[in-house]
Amino acid sequence: MKAPSLILPALALLLALPHPTMRAQEGSPFGNKTIEQLTANDVLRLVRYSYTLYNQNFQARLRVRRFEEPFVLSLQPSSIRFIFKSQTIQLDTSGDQFILKEKVGEVEAPVPPERYSERIAGTDVTFEDLSMRFLYWPSARILREEKIKTRDTWLVRVRNPDGLGPYSTVDVWIDKGSGAMMQMWGYDAAGKRTKEFEVEKGKKIGDVWMISSMSVKTIDPQTGKKISDTSLEVLDEAKPEP
Repeated sequence: MKAPSLILPALALLLALPHPTMRAQEGSPFGNKTIEQLTANDVLRLVRYSYTLYNQNFQARLRVRRFEEPFVLSLQPSSIRFIFKSQTIQLDTSGDQFILKEKVGEVEAPVPPERYSERIAGTDVTFEDLSMRFLYWPSARILREEKIKTRDTWLVRVRNPDGLGPYSTVDVWIDKGSGAMMQMWGYDAAGKRTKEFEVEKGKKIGDVWMISSMSVKTIDPQTGKKISDTSLEVLDEAKPEP
């Protein structure tokens, strides 16, 4: 896949794609740091900061075998929304605090921690996965550099500071040239891998390079084998939502 040209993480940001140099942009909190000067925590902060750069909607879907769950991915300066038929899930990106909300009908409320592991529409994608809560965890560290699909990446490890949600530790591979998240593995409290995300394809939609297809696999922690998998696909631009 050609190196993407814009930065936007999500699941929304595993979906979107970063600035080519990953140099801090005007108004960012990183001054004139270059890519080599960024710490692991800087990289995660830059990914969060990049949430705020766009105002665009996309048609997307979750697909499990023949089942499809369509939704609208709405990227806005202060939030990311996943708009399903029966609910809207919103991540507030206006600050450094993690705020995840769900709206069903006219009722909107924060998603409680006990629901972080809940699957969306029966797929392998959970509330924790949509929100990418690990981007807000402190004390990230770069373990090493690795190649993923010919791309040079940092392997960044973050540990869950509060014990909430399905993952105790998350490893994320971040493209050094673009800042895109290429791959993510989630581990349980015993250090066993339970979830894998992998970028499969990318394409340009309008002015934004998007990850058009990503696999989300649930892994048996005892055997290391796949239990089930979901494809998360971004299809095209969508009309603005109210």
